[in-house]
This record gives sequence, structure tokens and C-alpha cells, in this order.
Amino acid sequence: MLPMNIRVMKTIELLSLILVLSLAVQGCIGETPEEPATPAAIPNETVTAEPTGTASFTPAVTPEAAPAYDSGIPVTYILSIDSINGFKKIRAFKDSTYVPLPPDFDILNFTIKNGDSVRWVHDDSYNFPLTLVSNEGLWTNRTAYLRWQDSRFEYAFNESGTYSFSIKGYPRLKNQTIVVTES
Repeated sequence: MLPMNIRVMKTIELLSLILVLSLAVQGCIGETPEEPATPAAIPNETVTAEPTGTASFTPAVTPEAAPAYDSGIPVTYILSIDSINGFKKIRAFKDSTYVPLPPDFDILNFTIKNGDSVRWVHDDSYNFPLTLVSNEGLWTNRTAYLRWQDSRFEYAFNESGTYSFSIKGYPRLKNQTIVVTES
């Protein structure tokens, strides 16, 4: 036999369940749906438009064509580098205007014009120091030493040629080749 407290609790639970079910059923029984109201007829009126004055014509505004990029402004290529992917992301700007690159742009092998510059930006989440090396000796290793995340090094290419770059201490990462052509 169950103790008195447990029997009382079981009885209270059963009564509560019956009460909840009876309230739920009561809300569903005895109500009949109302007939939808028939819309009242609206008399048709004939409206006659009265002229208000002289007709005026406003020409449509034609948008101006986007300005073509000035070929005299050099492009700055901003490259993100890290210790896992090496050369991983690139964007291009003329002054402060974004220059879209084609979807198949090869970050490891691309061509720029004489006068353009490349800015390498340290984007390593582990914050390892990175040293960018010019295999043609354009600068000393210490100059392109990127110690902290967001450190940057920029180089303006003023001579035509083919230049390759690597990240010192990470031989498994692929080198980058930049071909500089005459403007």
C-alpha cells in the first residue's frame, strides 16, 4: 500500500489532468460557426475626370556612365599572407576605388604594370612572425619582416621583369611570382 502523501499527490494529479482535459473539450463543443456575412452591394458611380490645366512633361533622368579608370593611376594590390596558406587573399585599389579582379585570378602568378605596388599584410591567426623574401634581392630580409598581425610591407615596382617571393622559414608554402610589364 502507498503512503498517504503519495496517494494524495496521485489523486491531485489525476484531478488536474481531468480538469485540463474537460476545459479543452469544453472549448471545442457547443460552438457553431457563424455564417459568413453577405457583402452589401455597392452602387456603381460614374466618375468623370475634369482637366486641371496644361499637361507637363518631365524627362526621365539618364544615369551617367561610370567613369573609366584613369590609366595613369597606379594600382595597389593588397595581399594577405599567413603561416598556413602562405599567399592567401588579394584585393586591388586605384586610390581608394576598389578594382574587381576576375574570379580565376591566380594569387601565386599574376601580372601588374610598371608603377603598380604590392602591399603584403600579415594575416596569421597564430601571430607568428613572417619574413617576406624577394628571391631577386629587391630588399633585405629584415625590411620585409612582419612581426605582428596587420604588419605590412609595400613595394612599388618601377622596373619591368619577373619577380618571385617566398616566406622565409616556411618551405612547404608555394612561392609567388609577379610579372611587371611596361605601362
